[in-house]
Amino acid sequence: MNRIFRKVLVFVAVLFCILLVIYGFQFASVWTAVVFAVLFCIISLPLEIFASAIPRSLYELGKLSNRAAPILFVVLDTAATLGVLMVLDYFMHDVSILLVSAFIIALVVALFSLTDFREKLVQRKE
Repeated sequence: MNRIFRKVLVFVAVLFCILLVIYGFQFASVWTAVVFAVLFCIISLPLEIFASAIPRSLYELGKLSNRAAPILFVVLDTAATLGVLMVLDYFMHDVSILLVSAFIIALVVALFSLTDFREKLVQRKE
């Protein structure tokens, strides 16, 4: 089971890195790309949870409307993901990321997470 999980993780990381290379990210080796993808997932997961908790809480308290909560989520999630990408770029010397490319990836990740956020918002409402 452990070998299968490791192979699936490496496969997903390589696919993610291929997408990043298309957007202009540069990696010194395949191993660097895999490490980058794994670190990105580990670091960004808690930040995404935090980014979704703030608008959801404000919505439940009545401080945000049904339209404003997803907008705030996209802004917070994009900022958190962009921060993670820039920190990884700074500390991993074998990785080169353009700011515009990082912003596009951060926005795409936030938009993919938006449907899950909306479903959780509707579930809380019912």
